[in-house]
Amino acid sequence: MASQSLKGKVAIVTGAGKPNGIGAASAIAFAEQGANVAIQYNSSAGPAEETVAKLKSLGVKAVAIQADAGAANFGKVLVDATLKAFNTNTIDILVNNAGTAVVNGEGISSVGFEDWDAVFHVNVRGPFLLIQAALPYMKAGGRIVNVGSVIARLGSGMLPVYGASKGALTALSVALSDELGPKGITINTVAPGPIKTDLSMEGSPIGARLRNNQHIKREGTAQEVAESILFIASPGASYITGQLLGVDGGISFP
Repeated sequence: MASQSLKGKVAIVTGAGKPNGIGAASAIAFAEQGANVAIQYNSSAGPAEETVAKLKSLGVKAVAIQADAGAANFGKVLVDATLKAFNTNTIDILVNNAGTAVVNGEGISSVGFEDWDAVFHVNVRGPFLLIQAALPYMKAGGRIVNVGSVIARLGSGMLPVYGASKGALTALSVALSDELGPKGITINTVAPGPIKTDLSMEGSPIGARLRNNQHIKREGTAQEVAESILFIASPGASYITGQLLGVDGGISFP
């Protein structure tokens, strides 16, 4: 990839409040290519500001914005704050990485309405609202990357709501690619497998099942996922849209 290939572009990355997470790694990857980056966090203000300091040290503009990804005004709050912070009327890159999960150890019978709503509000409605709010400011060449999960394809009885939400997010990407393609805007899903973050599944029954189905038998890193997101968001990915890219060590289906 050409040096500073994103110079001057404006990117929003959600779920970037944790320094060792996929969101923060993606924000740093964008900044290294010259993009100005707004990162969204829910409650981890201190770590988010640490990430902003790292971004600014790379010579770009950066801001941390507190916003509840499950709230009905999520998209408007985040987009308005980004435009104001960077004094711009353009958003070039949108990465929907914020997510949540509820483990249902007793199966579907243990899933309550509250669990369902909490997960779908953050994992599906949040990205939908943010895309809706950002599109008026996105021109030809815009990039939207939704972060899915291998669980949507492989399935897990302990994560039925999470898997369903990530499947819905992937379907949303495909549907919107039909609308956005003629406008020169791409939208794709990057679906990580087991990744070494605070949400690592290492040592769990889910983690063991994933490992058994891997060709590269290890956890991936946030940086490896970020590199894939960076490419999908780059000018070089202009002919890729409506696609699902698995970053999972070659997990096969049982």
